[in-house]
Amino acid sequence: MLLNRQFTLLGAQKDPNRTPNTARVLSNPSLFVLLLAFAFLSTVAQGQDTPYPIAYAAENILSVTLHPQGLPAELPFIALDDGILKFQFDDLSERFRTLEMRWQHCTFDWYDSPDLTASDCIQGFTSLSLDQAESSFNTRVGYTHFAAQFPNDLMRFDKSGNYILEVVDPSEPDTPLILRRFVVYENLVDIEMTVQEAKSIPLKRSHQELDFAITHSPDRFVIQDAYDALQTTLLQNGRWDAAISSLEPVFVKGEEVVFSQQGENAFEGGNSWRFVDLKSLQFVSQGLDRIEDGRNHFHMHLEPDELRTYAYHQARRDLNGAYIISNERQDDHTGGDYVMAHFYLACFDPYPDRDVYVFGQCSDWMFPLTHRMTWDDTKRRYELALFLKQGYYNYTYLTRPSWAADRYDTEALTKGAGVTSTVEGSHAAADNTYQVIAYYWDDSGYDRVIGFQSGRAAVY
Repeated sequence: MLLNRQFTLLGAQKDPNRTPNTARVLSNPSLFVLLLAFAFLSTVAQGQDTPYPIAYAAENILSVTLHPQGLPAELPFIALDDGILKFQFDDLSERFRTLEMRWQHCTFDWYDSPDLTASDCIQGFTSLSLDQAESSFNTRVGYTHFAAQFPNDLMRFDKSGNYILEVVDPSEPDTPLILRRFVVYENLVDIEMTVQEAKSIPLKRSHQELDFAITHSPDRFVIQDAYDALQTTLLQNGRWDAAISSLEPVFVKGEEVVFSQQGENAFEGGNSWRFVDLKSLQFVSQGLDRIEDGRNHFHMHLEPDELRTYAYHQARRDLNGAYIISNERQDDHTGGDYVMAHFYLACFDPYPDRDVYVFGQCSDWMFPLTHRMTWDDTKRRYELALFLKQGYYNYTYLTRPSWAADRYDTEALTKGAGVTSTVEGSHAAADNTYQVIAYYWDDSGYDRVIGFQSGRAAVY
């Protein structure tokens, strides 16, 4: 296992409602009992009380990206047989560090797979040195840029499923510097999905509903148990914080398993993503108000944003919350400088008992305290300063209950989920991408990803 300890990163709390993974499994009672007992003992031995966090980066680690090679705005989902991921980040530490990356297979709900070690699902080396390291050039803020691609000639994945990528300093192997989720899938079933206005009348104008059906066949893969062994997860724009999981099939008809719930599979439509262009240090680009030359770095002040709570929806193309590192003069990854980006959100009054966050890939799709805005009572606005690398950024403003600050346990992610409509409004006509992941509990003791599908919402 990667980490033989409890997770206290990001304020994660123990989930008291989680049932052992093997309890979902099998029609074979004796095998069920055996695996259930083994999983229980494994969990006790591991001491892992919380799932892996959505993402984590230690202090001085910035601009962490993980995406399919050649597709910098896409999500880290790859096919088992031919997918390659590109991994990059910057280390702003004053001294150069030799770092390693390693991988761990996980259950559908992001706990260590109880019956698998890294060597069970990886052919080749289970940890590799990050030897693609370059120092920044001609920048005010110095850093070391690390990059890697995997699978590669030294390792490949033998099993599909959820995986955690971890980066460590070999001198402190039990202290992670980076944690990132990614998914390796097989195309063993067909997933047909439809995104439309929510069927529920109260949600019809503001939410989008994801209906889907899974079709299997004897010549590829047979789903023998569609109610326990089969698990599904639905994502909007790759957001694990708002994932919908464990839906029951509406009906099973022959080789087709249909999921078309009413309300349970609905997401806030949200709005078009806001954007800012930070590529140039010389010219005021889109989304910027002014640029100031500071002593240690540039300050880029964004144009003050206005509330869109009740505004009409205006569709425009965006990156679905992603960012792309880029600059106008030098190599994007070693010549891009870090700037202090200042965000402003004009508001009549502060929201009682709710916090406002700048959210997107720039926040690692989470709600870290570094991205929580503060209220300026004199100027009647929320403000936030973020240290960002030159590039093009999508972002949005979400609100979250104040009691859920820095928490990512089950209660915080359900009762304290981030809400789009408070600041941005929510529209069934918004353009979003959706992902469906189909897991199946394999007899050899792990959650296998038997199918994956991604698609866009229709713009009405």
